[in-house]
Amino acid sequence: MHNTDINAIKLRINKITPTLNEYQRRIYLAAEAKALGHGGITLISKLSGISRQTLTNGIKELDNPNPTPPKPGKSRKKGGGRKSTATNNPKIIADLTELLQPHTKGDPTNLLLWTNKSLRNLSKALAQKGHTANKDTIRHMLKELGYGLQADKNSNVKPSHPARDI
Repeated sequence: MHNTDINAIKLRINKITPTLNEYQRRIYLAAEAKALGHGGITLISKLSGISRQTLTNGIKELDNPNPTPPKPGKSRKKGGGRKSTATNNPKIIADLTELLQPHTKGDPTNLLLWTNKSLRNLSKALAQKGHTANKDTIRHMLKELGYGLQADKNSNVKPSHPARDI
């Protein structure tokens, strides 16, 4: 890595990586790091913003004599990525449905139901039942269950003061 032109490497990375998928990006950057030799992983990590672990995994893939690239149109092997909260904790859907029961509104014949409980309150109630789920997770689960959110309308509206329009 004695005669490394960092600007040329940075230019290649900035021009090539935006056109690559996740797998191709990992392999390309790993090849650049491997070509640099000692200190290559650190330098490529700093220049590209890719973690050192990702580059190390890419080098292992490059060194594998029988590589198994992902199928066309995919950038990860089957099963890659984080599992959903409902998959990791199946009881959370049942508990969420139980919490929603008294606050569900809508026509039972209509496919769209809604609740007036806020995402924050649902998150707190699920925490009391031993589940951890933030409001975005709860929003996704509500969507999967066919729910929408709707604020309460003020049903105790008093008429305007008689002298208001005078």
